[in-house]
This record gives sequence, C-alpha cells and structure tokens, in this order.
Amino acid sequence: MDVRPTRVHSVLARHGRQSLAGIASKSYLSARQLKAGLVILLQQHLVFHSGSHAPLTYYEVDWRNTYAIVRSGNVPKLVEDRFGKKAASIVSNLLALGHTRIADLKDAYFPPATESDYESDHAHGAGSKRKRANGTHTNGYSKVNGVTNGLPYELHDAKLQHSKVDSPTQDPGAEDSAQGQATSEITSLDELYGLIRTLFKEGWIKTVTETQYLSPGDMHTLLYQETVEQDNNGVQPTGNKDQAAVHRGTLVRKRKMRDDWLKTPRSAEKNSKPNDDLVIRVNQEKIPVAMRTEQLVHLVQQRIGPVTARVYQTMLRMLEPKIPRCWEEWPDPPLDPPVQDIDSSLLVTARDVAVKLSRDHPHMDIFQGLDPHAAVQITRKGHINRNNVWTQPTDPSTLSLDERTTVIDKHIQMLSEDPFHFVTWHSRSGFSQWRVEFDELARLLIQHEIENTISARKGTLGVKLIRALKKKGKLDERALCQVMMMSATDIRGIVNELTVQALVQTQEIPKVDRREAKLSIHLVWYDQQRAREKILHDTYKGMVRILQRIAYEREKVKFLLSKAERSDVIGNEEKWLSKGELDALRKWKAVQEKLLLQLSREDNLVATLRDFHGPMVSP
Repeated sequence: MDVRPTRVHSVLARHGRQSLAGIASKSYLSARQLKAGLVILLQQHLVFHSGSHAPLTYYEVDWRNTYAIVRSGNVPKLVEDRFGKKAASIVSNLLALGHTRIADLKDAYFPPATESDYESDHAHGAGSKRKRANGTHTNGYSKVNGVTNGLPYELHDAKLQHSKVDSPTQDPGAEDSAQGQATSEITSLDELYGLIRTLFKEGWIKTVTETQYLSPGDMHTLLYQETVEQDNNGVQPTGNKDQAAVHRGTLVRKRKMRDDWLKTPRSAEKNSKPNDDLVIRVNQEKIPVAMRTEQLVHLVQQRIGPVTARVYQTMLRMLEPKIPRCWEEWPDPPLDPPVQDIDSSLLVTARDVAVKLSRDHPHMDIFQGLDPHAAVQITRKGHINRNNVWTQPTDPSTLSLDERTTVIDKHIQMLSEDPFHFVTWHSRSGFSQWRVEFDELARLLIQHEIENTISARKGTLGVKLIRALKKKGKLDERALCQVMMMSATDIRGIVNELTVQALVQTQEIPKVDRREAKLSIHLVWYDQQRAREKILHDTYKGMVRILQRIAYEREKVKFLLSKAERSDVIGNEEKWLSKGELDALRKWKAVQEKLLLQLSREDNLVATLRDFHGPMVSP
C-alpha cells in the first residue's frame, strides 16, 4: 500500500485546510513524495484545492467522496441491476480510476496495435488476435492525462502514475464464471460508446471540470463575488433587500454550475461519436437515489408482498432518470405562503407501469398478493369458493393491456393505502396519475430507523415515549403520565436514559426567580433532527470499529495472505497451500465476509439518515 496519499490525507483530516508547505511540515514527506501523494488524492477526488487562480493554493479533505469509498463495492451491483454487466464494468473502472478521458478508457478496453504486436504476429504466423483489456487474461492500463486539467500549477511537475483498468478474473474450473465473462465483455467501440451515452443519459456519469475541485467555501466565495459584480454593480450589499437578492443570485449560480456538470455533451448524444478528450467520472449524487429505491422496495416487500414490491420497483426506476439527487442542497428561500409546484414529468400512470412490466417481466404472476374477489371482478372468470380460492385462475400472460393496467392499478392502490403512503394519487388524465412523495417518505424512513434503534436499546416503552412526544410536542411529567397512561416512576427511568443518549431533550423552566426543583417545570420533548444526528454519529463510530477489526484480522494472517495473493498461487491454492493454511484462509474469508456485510448494513443506515433528506428544521 502506498503510504504517501494516506499520510497526506491523514494530515489534512487532522489539521484541516493546509497549504503545500503546511502539509510538508506536518507529514515529514519530501517534496516529490508529497506532490505524488496529492496527485493521487486529486485523481480520486478525495481532496479539494483552492484553484490555480489563487496566489497560494490550499488543500482540504473532500469528506463526501472520502466516505464514498466505503460504498464503492455496491455501486457496480446497482448499475448491473439496471444496465447490465458491461455498464457495471465501465462504472467499476471509473471508480478505480477516479476520472479518465474517454480515449484512455477506449485504449484500455481496445489497446491500439504496437510494433511489438506486429513483430509477434509475424513471428508466429498470420494474424493472432490481440486480447482486449476486458478479456480474461490481460488487464488494460488507462492513462490519466485528464487529471492535469484539474491540478494546481504547483503540482504540474509531479509524475502521474498510470492507473490500472480492472478486468474480470476467471476461475479455470468454473463454467458459470466463463459464461458470465462472455456476457460482460464489450465487443466493439460502438458498444462502448453506446454504454457511455446510456450512463450519461441516466445521470450515472458526468464531465469533469476544474470547478469540481473547489471546496464548498471556495465555490461560495467565487460565485458570491461574481454575483456582486454582475448583479449588484460591484457594490457590497448592505440592506436586507440587496443581501437577499445577492443570496438568491449566488444560489442560482451554484445550481447552474452543478447542473452543467450533468449535461450530456453534444458529442455524447445519439448517432454521434463521443469526444475522446472528454474527461468523465462517476456521479456520486446518483448513488443515494438508487439506494433509496432499493430500500423502499425492500420495505414494500416486507409490508405488502413481492409482486407489489416489483410493481413499486418499476415505478421508482422509471422515475430515477428524472431525479438527479435525493434533495436540493441549494434551494431557493421558501415563499410565503408556500406554493407546491409538482413536476408533471414525475407523475406515473398504471398503464406506463403495465407496459414496462410486460416488457421486462412478461411471465410474472401479477395476481399474486391481490384479493381474489378483485381478480374475479377484473377477469370476469370463475368465482371464489368457501375456502377463498379462485376456481378458474387466469394466466396473466393472456391478459389484454387494459386488464393488466387494471391489475397494476390495484397494486398501486395497495401502496397508497399503506400507512407509509408509498405513492399518492394526483389526478385522473385518461388513467390515474400517481406521484411519490420522496421527502415525506424519507422522513418516515428516518423516523423508522430511530424507532428501531430505540426499540433495540429500551424496548417498546422507549418507542411509545418517542411517538407520544412526536405527536404532542413538549410535555411536563404530569401530562406525559396521562398521555402514556403510566406512573411517573416508570417514565422517569426511560426519560433519563434516553436523555443521556441524546435521543430525548429536557428543559427546565423556573416558576420563580430562584432555581429549585420543586418550583420549576421540567419539560420533555423530542427533536427528530437531533436524534438523527446522534444515531448517525454512533453509526460512523461503529463503521470505524468494523474497519479497525478488519485491519486487525488481516494483520493476523498477513503472511498467509501475501503467499495466497501470489500470481502462481491464485487458482491453485490446494496445490501450493497446506491443509492448515487452507483452513486459516477459509476462516479469514468468512470473518471478512461477515464484517463487510455488517459494514454494508451500516452504510445503508447512513444513507437513510444522511443522504435521503436534507437537514430538518425543528418545529
């Protein structure tokens, strides 16, 4: 492992924003090592810098992208479920590279011919076909020329390391692996360009510009000054009206800059060859959107059933291309009175879902999970006997589109009638139009996770207390006893423990000018945002402990792993490793799998608490 970027990142994480000289004095690295480490961190977008226009360049940690390393293993799976293994291969390579030019990605998958290739072909006879980078035997190397566009001037003399494009590995004795390899192999340049266009269109990749290296503070300063110069004649705003106008203008410029990164370049549009010099990277904002879809579908499957969950999954995936992010980081100030503006492109009809389901899952039994009487009413065939069994069940594949639409509409109604209100009826325009209230669903998911945490710590009484305070607001001890129908003695213990854990807040209001317990009102209240932040903080600490445990377990078997990871041992473990080493390697893999599974569960909790909804204002 290269310690240079690790040490540089550690210095920035511990000491905050630093110049190059400041990092050098705290990291004890030479100038050459320091610059090489910073280049790697900038290539992976783990560090911000203040830009080349500044007289002195400062660096600071990009915490969002640093955390994104934890979930990088799940991203290819999300992409594969939506676009297939070939698109997942491209995204996996982009995650490993940080960013790269399309030309370098093309050369990695389809290496250009060299003189040595022709000499080898001539020596061995005519025309042996060169292996591609996504084949089973060779790995491609992608140049990272695009990174120099985002580097500050003081790092231009640092040598860039070539980044390795990963290729799928094949187990010699596994036929299924060979079949999977064949289906994940990109066979032509047109196919590669088509996949890149699809990922652009769906919002999974975006172009790289120098402004993406600016920290939030530097970006705000730059756009604020631009707003003052262009909208306020270069005069610093003094009055409330001018300050509000400059603030709105700054927010507009921030949104425009961010949205320009996601625009599909003309060269990447259909029937045109993408610009090979275009630098691209994975759009990290799209990952929480896909994770939210998976969590909502899993919740529907638990509460209602698998077929209704499949219908809901189809609805959400139809909306995903139109949703660039889970929540708006820079919204306009709220209007008074508030105006609810609903985007018509985010409305879905049952017919749209029925058409897509017919195409993607033509043999799915869409009657499963419905009331048999409703099925009889739709098909007008058979009847329901005393055992509540349909006497003449109909093959769903023989239904007409109108009948399938009616059946799907029944599933959508079940989603809307659930206490979570997974969908909301909007209007009737030919067919019923439905919308998904993502903000409200995110709040319910956050509350659901908070209640799960409290239930694990304090049982059902703790959940009962939280729900009572959420519904009634601030209560004193007497009112709380009446609401919960419990004695004060039983309530005090629960309140005290939840207060210590920062999940419940208390407030003391004196009745007189001196502070005495008997002459004060003690209020108890619940703040969802504070509880959310506390559980998120605890989750971060739990993830750190899991990573530390993985490092500890790996250290115990490091000599065995160094032997097992040799190129001549991989695939031939039984030949070169003893029985004791094989058992130890098997135990290590089992421990690692359990720890990584727990880390993935913690990451899902972080996504729910942090990524699905912005900061909530306490009432």
